Amino acid sequence: MTAGVREAGRVHCLVIGATGYVGARLVPRLLAEGHEVRVLVRDGAKLDRLPFAGAVERVVGDVAVAARPACEGVEAVFYLVHSMDGPGYAARDRYAAEHLATAAADAGVRRVVYLGGLQPDGQRNSAHLASRRETGDALLAGPVPAAVLQAGIVVGAGSASFEMIRHLATVSPVLPLPDRAWNAVQPIGIDDVLFHLVACLDLPPHANRTYDIGGADVLTYLGLMTGFAQAAGHPHPVAIPVPLSAPKLTARAVQALTPVDRHLAGPLLESMAHDLVCRDDPPAGPPPGGATTYAEAVRRALAEEGAAGRAVTDPRAPVLVGEHVEDVAAPAAALWEVVSDIGGDTGWYTVPGAWALRGGIDRLFGGVGARRTKPDRLEPGAALDWWRIEAVEPGRSLRLRAETKLPGTVCLELRVEPVDATTSRYVQRVTFRPDGLAGRAYWYAQLPLHDFVFAVMARTIAGVAVTSHRAATRARATR
Repeated sequence: MTAGVREAGRVHCLVIGATGYVGARLVPRLLAEGHEVRVLVRDGAKLDRLPFAGAVERVVGDVAVAARPACEGVEAVFYLVHSMDGPGYAARDRYAAEHLATAAADAGVRRVVYLGGLQPDGQRNSAHLASRRETGDALLAGPVPAAVLQAGIVVGAGSASFEMIRHLATVSPVLPLPDRAWNAVQPIGIDDVLFHLVACLDLPPHANRTYDIGGADVLTYLGLMTGFAQAAGHPHPVAIPVPLSAPKLTARAVQALTPVDRHLAGPLLESMAHDLVCRDDPPAGPPPGGATTYAEAVRRALAEEGAAGRAVTDPRAPVLVGEHVEDVAAPAAALWEVVSDIGGDTGWYTVPGAWALRGGIDRLFGGVGARRTKPDRLEPGAALDWWRIEAVEPGRSLRLRAETKLPGTVCLELRVEPVDATTSRYVQRVTFRPDGLAGRAYWYAQLPLHDFVFAVMARTIAGVAVTSHRAATRARATR
């Protein structure tokens, strides 16, 4: 068999998604094996918080605009990003994958490796898994040979799927579950995922295909929860079948019971409607010693948390999330102009009087009320009305923390994402860390009004950006 890109020894690798769950574990493994690593990340500040930040080259930007310079001089690309955070994610993922395939070919890359999801047998599929397949197909259709690894639920401390299983397994001794909880799934430990990813560097140069990767066990989704409970020393939850399968409603329930927000839980729950087991062989056979069992993968995850001295996600302090996403027919720069001018005399682009009413109530309880104060420039620590600026990435994102009196901590993130030269996406996310049951009760009591007010805000900001951009374009055209 002809050797792969690793035949010369040291490989210059690009990891796209290096700050994500899998990427943040793959980079240290590649570095430990002596490879040279470059990363493409959207958030440079997030990369700075990782221990390997100083050992890698970095390119900051979106795949859709920064893939070409990031691929320059690289031999292998690990593509570890996908979206599940708002409408239109499938089209965005497909566009990004096609752009990467072209950029990799132009730069002379020899191998692309993508981590996708196991596919069901037959024509039926969930939107999430279909999108993962489309992304893999776009890479396989590109000029550079691609290895598309298809994995089921990844077991490891901090993995979204694993965190959802962990919290559902321990939240209550009685657990109502839809019939899809008895479907088959083949989980895989994070160590095995990393082994298979790195093994793709040894594939024959022209290998261009999918590979299924999985652990040693085929279980039901209920078996995942009872298996976790046993490995963690908790009582087994008693499952009660319910004759209703409503992923969107169930996703809201999962968000209430776990730290996984509904925009992520929904696609994961939809995927449970299918048996997801391996039907193909991995790229280089099983890891040394054989595929990891589910029980062992859970034990390793718990040991990793114990070594860190804390749980990766504290089940006693879940984060509740409200998110609104708007596609904007204006470039990212035009959208950022609107976001960066928010507050003060400009206001917050929402229901008239809503913030004044909320401020009046807050002042009654000794809070800052609806104060109006706007800094000369956006910088961490500055007050912006009743918010405190926590982080700013110019042209990209603004993160605020509320200073009002609440039974918990609330943060607001306003994020601008370029799609192409003429369009962008606005992501507005509120996160609330409740203080006990009072905090949860407050969140759900005000949730309908909260969703309405922030939905108006998101739509208005997007609309103002489009209107301002069109006016500026017309003004330039008449000069």
